[in-house]
Amino acid sequence: MKLIATLHNRRGDPLILLRFLKTLVQQGKLSSIGVAWSVPSGEAEPNWPELLKEERRIQEVLRSSVRLVHGSGLSWEAKSFLGRCYRSFQYEFMVSLNLKRRDQRVRLVLIDDPEARETRYMEMRSPTEFLREISSYPNREQIQVLQSRYAGYKEAYERIDVYEKMILHPESALLEIHTENKGLAESRAGYMSKVITSANPDIIIVRLLHCLNNPPPSLAGLCSASSLSLPARLGLGRGAVTKLSDTEIIVGPLPARD
Repeated sequence: MKLIATLHNRRGDPLILLRFLKTLVQQGKLSSIGVAWSVPSGEAEPNWPELLKEERRIQEVLRSSVRLVHGSGLSWEAKSFLGRCYRSFQYEFMVSLNLKRRDQRVRLVLIDDPEARETRYMEMRSPTEFLREISSYPNREQIQVLQSRYAGYKEAYERIDVYEKMILHPESALLEIHTENKGLAESRAGYMSKVITSANPDIIIVRLLHCLNNPPPSLAGLCSASSLSLPARLGLGRGAVTKLSDTEIIVGPLPARD
């Protein structure tokens, strides 16, 4: 069993994840995937029509936000940049679904707590106020402002202080965890570990947050370190976790992120 720790909204990560998973399938090392997502029925292994319905819902959330971006008064460079960022919303589920679409023999197990479902969708909040703020800058400065806001995603795998700020106090667009929902973090981790133990997938795709053995102090109020850490709950050692950024050496070079 292997955990893949991801970040959201980092340009290029969907392609890295898809290439990595396809490589494992080709090597005969992957027949089942656990991904941190859920469907309305709460089924861990929903049927294909329900998976497609969920895919359409995610696509509509994306289209709505991208339409707002392209209908704004931002510069072309700023629109293009934001459009690429928003399209990575919930890419872990979308990539896993595309892999199953290519090979129906691959088992797709949804391991996230259905109680966290609407909270996850809140990660893609309405960008209206954010767009209004960026529009207040001169056109020539908008892309620099956006690049500065999103720069943290490039460092977050290596610097926990950057990750902590990104997931709790986002300036740019997305939120990883809601601090006001204190009981959810621990119950969610418990639910996920039960599904994983029962389904025993080869690869588990979760956010970096769930793989931290020593969470930042600001997360201590949400639950204990051992409660939050999936590897600890599952009895897995440090070697069981691979950061998605570390798989780039396997999948080959990608176009530079802006």
